[in-house]
Order: sequence, then structure tokens, then C-alpha cells
Amino acid sequence: MKSFLSFLLSMICSMSWAQQRMSSTELSYLYNEENEFLIRFQVASQGNDYKVYLNFMLNDGNVRITDYNLRYDIRESYITEKIIESGDPIDSTKVLDVAFREFTYLLEFEKQNNNNLLVVDIYNVVKDEHFYLDIPLSGETTKPTSYLIFEADKDIPYFSKYINRNYPIRIKSVFGESLNYKVSGIENNKPVSLPPFDESERTESTEVPIDTLYETNEDELFEFNNEGYHTIYTSDIPDSFIKILVADEFFPYFEDYKDLIQPLIYVSSNKEYTEMRDAEDTRLAFENYVNNTITANQVIAKNFVKFYYRRVRESARLFTEDRAGWKTDRGMIFQVYGDPAQVFRNEKTELWVYTSPIGGRIRFIFDIIYDKGIRQFKLIRGNRYREEWMQAVTQWRAGRIIE
Repeated sequence: MKSFLSFLLSMICSMSWAQQRMSSTELSYLYNEENEFLIRFQVASQGNDYKVYLNFMLNDGNVRITDYNLRYDIRESYITEKIIESGDPIDSTKVLDVAFREFTYLLEFEKQNNNNLLVVDIYNVVKDEHFYLDIPLSGETTKPTSYLIFEADKDIPYFSKYINRNYPIRIKSVFGESLNYKVSGIENNKPVSLPPFDESERTESTEVPIDTLYETNEDELFEFNNEGYHTIYTSDIPDSFIKILVADEFFPYFEDYKDLIQPLIYVSSNKEYTEMRDAEDTRLAFENYVNNTITANQVIAKNFVKFYYRRVRESARLFTEDRAGWKTDRGMIFQVYGDPAQVFRNEKTELWVYTSPIGGRIRFIFDIIYDKGIRQFKLIRGNRYREEWMQAVTQWRAGRIIE
């Protein structure tokens, strides 16, 4: 609670500096898959030399790349004010690759020891609207690797948070080294997040190693043959590694009804979910649930399936960590409530704000933690969420989409 109060105080005191301090900058566009553009990034470092790759995709037919001016600056922290007129342009000289309405940029710089945050200013000139992207350069317990996963057929990084099995990639140093890589994995058996009002300690599944250990050389084609949560590392740099979830060929879609049933856990009773999961005919169990529990109206039933599983797919792209995106704390909230109206973030906390259907606002606070060097977002739970959560679930069960 203390960290939350200090976060809100910082946000309130800094509101007039909304474009200067990242702690008060609104970031909800990052979680809106229908935003006019989508942006992703990868960071690599060797000592204080950094390379940041930005993937900028035009997502609206009404915008053009000439509508935007992009700049970046490097700061000490989220509360450091931007120096007026500072920042380097991200222009055609930094373009690494161009595809259909998609641009990949490379930013290269030497980081000073006290600078830990890169801020990208995306300015829509036509609308006179600024969007900001925060990119941590290093943290207390983690630092970017000097190598990244690259696309098989292009000399650009792989930007997705997951990889489908048998998808060809390359593992490559971005600083000209020639390294040998090893890949190990554990089974993808992580549990689903508990509801926001459930303050009991979540029991994590026992890590089950995957028998296969892969090896691959610098920049050679490589495919993951096993699903699971994989670690890429090299003995040349013992403390450096990349972790990524490997899913089946259909992910974030579903191959069978048994998998399709799993995300319904958020809007089902324990009895309903267990019966569906254990049914001999999972397709029939799924269809009976949608048509009998949600609605007998075929139009409403189709809309329920369409919007509910669209969020599952969006969560995969947005929130996948050591488990599918919909299973994470942020993915759970996103699944039920949709895009947050406001998002604020600093080094240790992320705040989501929604408008409550019964008046006022709902606020969800996530602690930003580092588990084995990987940044994760852990919801601060509380019984105060029980009534709002149950009302939201009831709406879904009545076939009413929450947007």
C-alpha cells in the first residue's frame, strides 16, 4: 500500500508535466490492439553499448508514415523531466527494414551509467497528438543480452512474445560475436491466475524439465520442436540468457475444444468448469455451455465466442510471459474488463484504471517484479474487488460484452 500511495502522489504532483515525466504519462494505447499504430521493441547491450530495435506498424488505413515524427531521449528514471527540445530523431537514416505498412528502426547509442530509461515520443502531426513509449534499459536484477532471436529470412529481430513450434528462427549476436548457443526448456504447466479478490498464495506448478537439449551455432537456422518455456544461453556469457514461450502451431488459436474450454475458467463456476474439462465430448460440452449457460440466442452466443476469444488472442500478443497471456494477472483483468481506460507506470508499479458500471473507477495495481531475471507483473489483490468482479462475470454470463 505504501508503494501505491507514493505512486499516486507522484502521479498527482507530476500531472502538469505529463509530457516531461513518464510516471504521469498515460500509456493505455499500448494495450489497444485497434490503436492507429502498434509498436514493439527488442533491446541488446554489450557493456554500455546499446542497440534498440523498434517495430512500428501502421494499424489504421487512414494514417501514413508521413503523419508521424518519432524522436527518442534517454533519462535516469520515470520521474526525470525531459529537457526541452532534446531528443534524437528516428528518421529514414535509422530504418533497418520496410514491409507493407511496417517499419523497423535501429537505435544505437552508448548508455551513461545513470541513464536507465529510453523514452520514444511518437507524434501524430496531423492530429497534434503525442504517444510515449517507455523502454527500460537495465534494472536491479536484469540486463539485456548481446544476442537476440532473429527472423529466418530477414536481418531483423523476432518481436513476438512467443514462438510457434517448428517456426524457423536464428539466434544471433548483434555486436559481431560468434557464439554457440544452448537451449533448454521446462513444460508449459503454469497455473491460471487467481481472481483479483483472492488473496491466498498462488501455488506454482513444479518445474518439469523437457528432456531435449538443443544446441545451435551463431546465425544458423533453428526450430523449436517441443512446446514449453525455453531458455537460450551461451557458456561464453554465463549470466546472460533469453527466455521465451514456445507454443503449438495453432497458438493463439486452439486446435481442439479441450484447449478452447480453458479460458472459460474466468466466467464459470468450479462445477461448470470441471464438468466441461472432464467431459468425454468436449465439443458438445463447450456448445452446451455457450448455448445453455450464456444464451440460447444464436447471435448473442456467436458474439460471446467472437469477443471472448479475440481477447485471448490479444492477450497472447500483449501479456505472454512464462505462460500464455490470458493466464497472467494482466491477461486475466484484460480478459474480463477489456482495454484499460488509463495506464500509468513507473519502475516498480503499473496502474490500470477502468470506469465502473456502477459509478466511480476501478483501479488495479500491479507490482513489477523480476523473477529469475524476467520482468513480470503481479496484481496486488484485495477483497474490495469481489463485488465488482462478480458483477462483471455475471454480465459475461448473460451474454453482455464488457468493453
